[in-house]
Parts: sequence; C-alpha cells; structure tokens
Amino acid sequence: MSAHRVRRPTEEAALAAASRRPRRSPSVPALYADMTTARLLNDREGLLLLACRAARATRLEVGE
Repeated sequence: MSAHRVRRPTEEAALAAASRRPRRSPSVPALYADMTTARLLNDREGLLLLACRAARATRLEVGE
C-alpha cells in the first residue's frame, strides 16, 4: 500500500489566506482582563496561553 497525500483544498486555502496578511495581536488590557477571568475560573492552561500572548503583544520573550 502506497502512502498518497490526501488533497485538502480548504486547508490549503486557509493556510494561504493566513500567510498573506499578518495577524493583529489583541490589546494588552484585553489580555489582562482575560487573564483575570482565567485566574478566577482556575483555568491554568488558559492563563498560561494568555500570558504567552501578552508577552508576544509586548514583544518580550517568555520568562523575561
């Protein structure tokens, strides 16, 4: 049995569209508000993801 690549035109179109224009990052106050909500809900994974997004929005490296 040979391994043929399955053509997924919608996936290819989505990747092409995403690479054409840069994504805007959310505002830092909005990220902090979402981090507060995640903290109140004890959502540790969400809090970590939002902290990384906040670091990217402020152009800092995670852990600095």
